[in-house]
Formats: sequence, structure tokens, C-alpha cells
Amino acid sequence: MNGFARLAAFAAEVLAFDFSGRAGSAAVTLPEQPEAAALVRMRDRVLAAFGRSGQSRLVLLGLGSGALAGALAHTLAPGALCVAELETGLARAVVAKGLLPCGLPHSGSPDTTPARCGLAVDSSPWAVFALLEAAGFGPGAAFVLPNPELKPEAKRLYRVLELLLTCCVPVGPPVATATMENVPSVFPNLSVAAILAPSEPDLPDFFAQFPPWLAELVLVWDAPTVPSRSLPDWPFPVRHIARPLGADFSAQRNTMLAACTGEWVLYLDADERLTPECWAALPVLCGIGDVDGAEALGGWHFPRLTPYPEKESVLAGFGLWPDIQLRLFRNVSGLRFENPVHERLTGLAGRQGLALGMEIEHLNRLRRSDEHIRRKLAGFDEAGAGRIRHALSVEYPSVSRGVLSCSPGRGRWFVLPPQFA
Repeated sequence: MNGFARLAAFAAEVLAFDFSGRAGSAAVTLPEQPEAAALVRMRDRVLAAFGRSGQSRLVLLGLGSGALAGALAHTLAPGALCVAELETGLARAVVAKGLLPCGLPHSGSPDTTPARCGLAVDSSPWAVFALLEAAGFGPGAAFVLPNPELKPEAKRLYRVLELLLTCCVPVGPPVATATMENVPSVFPNLSVAAILAPSEPDLPDFFAQFPPWLAELVLVWDAPTVPSRSLPDWPFPVRHIARPLGADFSAQRNTMLAACTGEWVLYLDADERLTPECWAALPVLCGIGDVDGAEALGGWHFPRLTPYPEKESVLAGFGLWPDIQLRLFRNVSGLRFENPVHERLTGLAGRQGLALGMEIEHLNRLRRSDEHIRRKLAGFDEAGAGRIRHALSVEYPSVSRGVLSCSPGRGRWFVLPPQFA
């Protein structure tokens, strides 16, 4: 499946969904199209700027009315243009009118037509960034331009995405190095940590993923005493701490963090897994210098995917993917988790990185019953003291894993702009 075909498959799923559970959504009124002469002037200015850039690919931020995007798609060579859109309703309306030849069917033709351009659409800037990167329109690979049709307030919607596309610094692809088992001196001093409940399902499978080169494993149990259970005979130290969770996830995480002695910390939940290739790449991540090569980065963000309703499908759209998670970081003084629920790590030093392809597989929907998940969400509500309400929906869109290309060995690694530190 090529890049534009992946984009079309993703867009088809996301645009067919709304939160009422019905196919499609309420009609969106498109912005007024510019007059013909104004459209030609706009198109020519974009083409001139694109020509001066020296790039062979163009990312247009925002569909606007669809007129300029369509004009560019029919003027540029096929495959040269990709349009990024963060408003799914607007994208649905543009596609329905057949204004953009992006490989999706429209009201005038139920059949798909060859895609002259791509459409990367989602309400999450991180998702659109990952989609563009997968299609070959990521940082350094394309000229990025906000759609001149957009009003200033609409352009502000794309500021995060524009920063990611223009200011992320690629630092190399993932490296799966099986030979590292024979070179122990390259391993980082890494603490892996988790907060666990004794009743968690599949704990043996969770424990089985850990490689032998870890510096230590720190386990904080949601219990008054450390549970008595059979554990693997690991070749590294294991620290067990018993502490009832109560209704404060940050307090539990801070207890976990205080027990970690490694130079680096990676934390996972009981329903999360990393592949052997990702574990093998962790030492490389820890050793990558900052953009000037002076020091290691302070932390790394990973994508997280949730398989559902079967293993080969992944929840996607509206922030469900790539669900970026900060999980690997240097263990420096002043680190602290904040917020009783949806806790956030503060106090990190230095720039941070994004490792596309280093996916955390999140198995909560695949291995837990709906009732179990509802009880967990009720615990989140309690921890949030009513400020946040969580609901379980079975209607979220899902796409085939083959549509998402952020898999081991394919995604790139980036130093994020300073604004994301």
C-alpha cells in the first residue's frame, strides 16, 4: 500500500464517523470560494514560492474552501501535493463535493478515482504529522505552506503542526541491533518501572518482555503488602513496593520514580508491550546527542496504538492514534508527576525527542472486558474529583495495521522543537 493509498484508507474511516454513532455528521458550510481571477493569483503565488523552495513536494496546511487545494492538485505533478486538514467536518464536505482528487469517492462518483494528491486528515496534529511522515511528506522532505485562503484564526489552528513539520530535526531511523547482546558496555543504566494491581490480567506476559540488560526493575503494587506470586528469575535487581493507589495516580508514580536509581527511566503499564526490536533500540535512543551533539536528550516520546476489535485493527482518529506518550527520560533531580489522573511529568532537563516506529502496544481493549474498563474509567473519574468524565464507546473508528506505517524499522526519530520541552 503506497503513501496516498494509506492516507485515503485512514481518511475514509475517520470521515465516516461521528460521536453520535451515525455515519457521517451534520453538514458543514464550506467557506466561500475565491473569485476565478483571485484563485489564479493565489495559485500562482503558491507555485512561485514552491519553486523557490527547491523541494519536489508540497504540504498545504488547511483545505479552506477546497478551491485552491483542488487547483494545485490539478496543476502540480501527481504525487507532489499533500493537504493537511484538522477539521474532519470540513474535509468531509470538500471530499463529498469532489473538489480534491485524493482517491476518495464523492457524491458525484461512488467510485474512487486515481489520487493526484494526498489528504492527511484528523483532529489531532500529532496524527496528521505521523500520516504526513509516513507518506513521505515529513520534516525536510516537503515545502510547508499555510493555505492562503485561511483567515488568521484558522491558520492558528495549524501552528502546532507547522512547528512539527518545519522545526523537528531528524536524527536517524530506528536501529534493531541484535548484536548488542554481545556488547554489554553500550547498554544504558536503565530503570524500568510500573505501577501494578495484583489482579492485573496477563502479568506473566507483561514480565516476559523485559530484556536481561536492564539495570533494575521497580514495581509499585496497589496493595497494602507485596503480593505473593511466582516471578521470573531475572538477572537484574527487582524492587517491590506496596502502596495502595487510593485516588491519586501521580502520588503512585512519584513513589515509583523515587525508587528508581538508573540514569534513565522507562515506565510502562501492565497492559502495554514493546517489541523485541524496540527494546533493542532503546540503548541507541539513550545515546543520541542533542541537535548540536553536546548532550543526550532529556526524554523521548513514543506512539501508542490500541488494537481493537481484533489484533490486526487499531483504534484511530480523534486523538486515539498515535496517542503520543512521554515514557523514557533522564533521571535528574526535580522530576515530579502532577495531576491525580492523566498525570504529567514535570522537571525534565533539555530537549525532547519523538521516536516514530517505537510503538507501545496498548492491550486494554483487546484483553479486558468492557465492564473491567468501565470500572477503571470510574476510578479515573474519582481521581479527577468530577472535573473529567470518562465514557467507553464501542463506536470509535479503527483501521488495519497495514494503514499505519509507524512500525518498528519504518518510522524516523526526531528532536522536537524547543517549544515542546
